[in-house]
Amino acid sequence: MTKEEEKFLKAFGKHLQAIREGKKIRKGERISLRILEQLSDVDYSQIHRIEKGQTAPSLLTLKALADALGISLSELVTFEE
Repeated sequence: MTKEEEKFLKAFGKHLQAIREGKKIRKGERISLRILEQLSDVDYSQIHRIEKGQTAPSLLTLKALADALGISLSELVTFEE
């Protein structure tokens, strides 16, 4: 993986984490990785690796995460590097 690809994945991971942490459930509780795992049916460790910029998610994984977060796929993948 190139440095540019690593930088991109880290930026995307931070974006995903910010969206997840900005979403509230039950009296202001943030969506944790465990809750997102349950809502999306994406494994906890995979979500963690995505947020840390350690892996590139598939399109189906991105769709599952966007649906679980209640946002569009385009909103999930639109971010500043």
